[in-house]
Amino acid sequence: MPLAAKQKDDHIKVKQYITNSRGHKVAAILDIKELERINDLLEDLLDLKAIEDRIAEPTEDYEAYSRKRKSRLHV
Repeated sequence: MPLAAKQKDDHIKVKQYITNSRGHKVAAILDIKELERINDLLEDLLDLKAIEDRIAEPTEDYEAYSRKRKSRLHV
């Protein structure tokens, strides 16, 4: 687990909960700064997932890749 995820400050800071008639929490109000922070964390997670998904892909030498790309260009 990444060190950042273990830090206490990474918990979502809820400003206020909205409850239904039975008192069950059904929604939460967040500060816009908190929402932006959560969005940034989600983007980081998506980036890490993309890296994880592609880690097993075969690598290709840049020169070979470049030659192949250039051969496909017919301007």
